[in-house]
Amino acid sequence: MNMKRYGFLFALPLALLVGCGEADELKTTATDTEEVVVAEEAKESAAQEEVETKEETEVQDSELGTNTIYMKNKALDIQETIASLTFTIDKVQTSRLQVAEAYRDSFDGQEEVTVVAVNAIVENTVDDTVSFHPNQATLVTNTGEQVTADMWFSDDVGGEFLGKVKKEGNVLFFVKALPEELTELKLVVDGPFDADYAQLAEDRYEYTIDVTK
Repeated sequence: MNMKRYGFLFALPLALLVGCGEADELKTTATDTEEVVVAEEAKESAAQEEVETKEETEVQDSELGTNTIYMKNKALDIQETIASLTFTIDKVQTSRLQVAEAYRDSFDGQEEVTVVAVNAIVENTVDDTVSFHPNQATLVTNTGEQVTADMWFSDDVGGEFLGKVKKEGNVLFFVKALPEELTELKLVVDGPFDADYAQLAEDRYEYTIDVTK
């Protein structure tokens, strides 16, 4: 099957993790009456509920299919120095993708899959060449699945870092479990090596990510 890297490939991770504007701040004015304060609080509560409802039902359509977001966390605080590299995971999102018929062969004939997307930032701080491959990471779910990142759909955030290079993008995993069944993920990444294929740090790094809603 001749696969083309359409704009959605991946507007999916980019739109899902970066998109969705924040709600406008509610402007309140101090008053002397309790009734007005209560009314403002009720208005704020209703606005917050509306935002949460919109996030719960956020859906994106593309050539690949219809993707319904389940949870997202844009404030992960996972950062580690690995040899000369600074490795950061700052966002995670889970969603359910209804695969368009034309693309089902790429998903072993499945009509629906769960998408786990993590945003990775890798920066090499020295002039030497370093190879590191978070886009080939392994994901282990609390439901007992073990899958490798899909390199075709993931962004190019791995490979050779020819000196002081910084790469950022989304690493995508496709799992069978429903998003609501996922509570904890373990991300496993092999350590970096130099131009002579010598290991520069630990063989393997593991990160635990909470994906409860």
